Amino acid sequence: MLKLRILTVLLFCFTACSNNDDATQNQSVNKSLNEIINQINNPSEDYVLVASHRGNWQVAPENSLESIQSCIDLGVDIVEIDLRRTMDGHLILMHDSDLNRTTNGSGNVSSKTLAEIKQLFLKDRFGNITNYRVPTFKETMQLSKDKIVVMVDKANDFFNETNTILTETGTVNQSLFLEPYQYSEAISKMSQDLFNNCLYVPRIKENVDNKLGYITPFINNNSAQAIEIRFSSVDSHTLDVIPFIKESGISIWFTALSSEMVAGFTDQTSIINPELGWGKCIEMGANIIMTDYPQNIVEYLRSKNLH
Repeated sequence: MLKLRILTVLLFCFTACSNNDDATQNQSVNKSLNEIINQINNPSEDYVLVASHRGNWQVAPENSLESIQSCIDLGVDIVEIDLRRTMDGHLILMHDSDLNRTTNGSGNVSSKTLAEIKQLFLKDRFGNITNYRVPTFKETMQLSKDKIVVMVDKANDFFNETNTILTETGTVNQSLFLEPYQYSEAISKMSQDLFNNCLYVPRIKENVDNKLGYITPFINNNSAQAIEIRFSSVDSHTLDVIPFIKESGISIWFTALSSEMVAGFTDQTSIINPELGWGKCIEMGANIIMTDYPQNIVEYLRSKNLH
């Protein structure tokens, strides 16, 4: 009996030490918010930033606090979220305009009060109902404060309300907006205050005629922390501006969600062979990669000493 007790104590101590070692290792690997922002503003060949699409929805429902916390725990640099506004004017996290796909409710978000939506449960990626609730934008920024950059999507119809919550939570500096606006258009739509104090990423689509003319005002006014390049083939003229962006010291953002966004160098390719997906993105100049598989890409990048 004495031997059994000794063995139990030793096992407990070993487990506790192992857990502490893991926690220490994660703390040493994960960067601070200031370090992340510095990496965005000062791209290098030694580090590739990871942007996770709708949180880590592989392990928790998309746009949930739990999926965001998973990104923080993994050491992801940027988490993308989607905003919708309720009938009584509250901003919540939701990609779709209706509740049908991602919750056990139905109907449009705009026809429900926050109290009604807070009664619902989120679904996981398989459509199973979970115990997780729909978070507000304010709850999201309180969770993310000083931990991770938050890319705010679908805020176009309520930039003022978005800015108010970012200001209240003291998180304007870690908010990021990726938009296809021209320089003057971005300022007028977002307001000078939000535009000046957030992280802004112009998006270059293939149908933009004068691509250099589009990005030059952002670069000349130090108003672009990164520039997203979208290309459906390796022959796309959109790729021609990469050398100019590199020379300007601006981060290049690739979105690996589909072939229309990044040719064949997608997440789907990368899960089978990361060298033929994310690896090619890096070869072509990507400093930031948006993904649906944050854990996989973080592991890949760390194996290359790039994260």
